[in-house]
Order: sequence, then C-alpha cells, then structure tokens
Amino acid sequence: MQKRAQMLYRNPCSICEDAKKFLEDHGVIVKVRDLTREPLKRRELNSLLGFHDPKHYLDMMSPSFEKQNLDSHIPPRHELFAVIEEHPELLRHPIVMSGRLMTIGFNRQQMIEMFQLTISGNGSGGGDEAEDLPNGKSKS
Repeated sequence: MQKRAQMLYRNPCSICEDAKKFLEDHGVIVKVRDLTREPLKRRELNSLLGFHDPKHYLDMMSPSFEKQNLDSHIPPRHELFAVIEEHPELLRHPIVMSGRLMTIGFNRQQMIEMFQLTISGNGSGGGDEAEDLPNGKSKS
C-alpha cells in the first residue's frame, strides 16, 4: 500500500521543500497545503491540535509572535485559534500528518519512524540500494 502524508507549510520555506523531497524520495505521496494561501480555520485548528498544548505549535521566532503579544501572554484556546487563523505564520512548519500521527518541523528520524521508511546506508533513496559497510563492501 502506498504511504501518504499531508503537509502543512508556509511558502517560501526551504526546510519544508527538503522535508517534502525527503518523503517523496522514499515513496511517500505528499499532499501539500500552503497555509499562507489557505490558512486553517478554527475548527481545523481545534481538530489538529486536539487536547495538546497549543504553545507547542507556535513559532516563537515569527515576527507575529511578538506583534500579537504572545511573548507575554498566551490567550485561551478559542482566542488563540482566532489569532492563528488571522496570522498563519504563527504556526511552526512544516506539519506532517499521516492518519493520527504527526510531526512538526523536519525531523528525519521521526519521519523515518512515522512512515516506517527503510533508509540506505548513505541516508538517501528508498532503501532498495545496498547498505555500504565501513570496509567499502556492500551489505546484501
């Protein structure tokens, strides 16, 4: 069965492009959503974040974080979701989801585990290549 992922990202973002390429190079079909052009609605944010602490999803380096005074006070969930809906740049990215699993940012190891990817010895490709051993021979 083909592995699939949904990726929420902001354009332009080289890290997001790297994450997308990594997944596609390993056979994962990636459906992308640019949050700059198509921000999440409050109901989607509520579904995405569930009962998790929304602070984990906030990009504290975003200029909007300080502009919205989130550096001094995080409002209640419903108010925070309204702010995020207006300012999607407040979300960390990329957010990669598959079923009930999710990872934020480009963490190769988490993606390998999440999609149960087989990685070759040099860390690239779909895992069909032989793994290189230290002595220069290949593992069969």
